[in-house]
Amino acid sequence: MGKRQKQVTHRINYRRENSKEIPIDLLIEIFSRLSMADIARCRCVSKLWSSVPRLRYFTELFLETSSARPRILFTFPHNGKRIFYSISQHLHSEPSPFPFVPYYHMSFPEGKGFSYDYEIHAPVRGFLCSKSSKPMIYNPSTGECKTLPRAMTKRTEMKTYFGYDPIDKLFKVLCVSKVLLASEDFACRVSTLGTGEVYWRMIECSIPHRPLRGEICIDGVLYYVAECTGNKIPQRYMVVCFDVRSEKFKFLAVELIIWCSTLINCKGKLGVLWSSPFGLTHELTKYFVLWILEDANELRWSKTTYTLPSYWKNLVANNSLYIVGMTSAGEIVLSTCYLKILNYPFYIVYYNVVKKTAGKIEIQFGNIAKRAKNSRIYTFIDHVENVERMD
Repeated sequence: MGKRQKQVTHRINYRRENSKEIPIDLLIEIFSRLSMADIARCRCVSKLWSSVPRLRYFTELFLETSSARPRILFTFPHNGKRIFYSISQHLHSEPSPFPFVPYYHMSFPEGKGFSYDYEIHAPVRGFLCSKSSKPMIYNPSTGECKTLPRAMTKRTEMKTYFGYDPIDKLFKVLCVSKVLLASEDFACRVSTLGTGEVYWRMIECSIPHRPLRGEICIDGVLYYVAECTGNKIPQRYMVVCFDVRSEKFKFLAVELIIWCSTLINCKGKLGVLWSSPFGLTHELTKYFVLWILEDANELRWSKTTYTLPSYWKNLVANNSLYIVGMTSAGEIVLSTCYLKILNYPFYIVYYNVVKKTAGKIEIQFGNIAKRAKNSRIYTFIDHVENVERMD
């Protein structure tokens, strides 16, 4: 018995000597190179491994790595749930005759007192926000969803915007009432996330306005298109600039065409992009026009026109498209608006402004697309995976 006990003790000591924890710095480096699915599995190994994704240094490192591999994100409602899919953003530079099957992230279960048919704000650092009276914040990477308190009364029509302050590193939600007449009450409220209890604060805005389509957050400034009301406005349609950190508004007077354009990020500058003829892009579209805001103080814009190739008409025949955005590689990305209707597939269409070439790929969502036929689908570019937790 004594000899056997010594052998057992020797094996235990040997395991201890050869099972030292991997240094935390090395763990962070390894985790930063993994996919979200692999990170989720690694969190089950030990308490130490489970704590890595919560470290501030790691979340920033992972976000930086993820930003180098942006994705195109798809989301649509079905059966009381909001479903998220994505594909690599680099895929559409390589046309394929075969449909792409996107990666399924997850679906968020139905909540109480609200509908999943509302609009979704463009992703900001991997997070998305709904535009409902009770805004919801989503992180498809971690599978988290948070419902915010109601911002306005039930009788007040409103619209929600989502932004990020890169200096204080805070997400904020802006809620703007949609006034139709100058005599109607106008109010703006802001809620800051990640600072404890979520509540709404009233903020001042000198020009009452009705938010329209389109928004984007660039370097701490939230831009959106609005129809302004009142007697002291220089122009009816304007671009609203909301500084997320200072919570101050600024208005840029623009031409009437702004109402049917798309706001995009042009290498850190605000871009306004539209197609001609105006409205939805289709087989009769001849060119795209891009304005870039070179100086917001002097309201100086640069203008570029991109003429489409002759085969564009056949490429997008029988499809109505909307502009999703423009990638850093110079590709204008468009998509169809709904899941399969009348046997027309769902497409991503793109035009490379550098190479002056166009192409399209078909996206197949599988059996769920058959059950969710006619659902409105929202497509976003430059989505990045973020492991930051909402708590």
